[in-house]
Amino acid sequence: MSLEEIYEEVRDRAKSEGAFSREEWNDIVDEILEEKRETSELHDDDDWAQIKEALQGRYEEMEEEVSEL
Repeated sequence: MSLEEIYEEVRDRAKSEGAFSREEWNDIVDEILEEKRETSELHDDDDWAQIKEALQGRYEEMEEEVSEL
C-alpha cells in the first residue's frame, strides 16, 4: 500500500466525518495507521514515524482541496 493510497483514505475519512482541524486530521492518521497495522496492510518493519509524519504534513494539502469544493 502506497503513501498516496493511505493519504487518500485519510482525506476521504476526514471529509466524511467533517474532521477539518489539524488535531482531527492527526487523529484520523493515527486511526488509519493502526487499522493498517492490525490488518497487516503495513508491517512493523515499515518506518512508522516517517509515514505518520508524511501524512500529518499533508494536512494543508487536504485543507486546500476542501476549500476548493
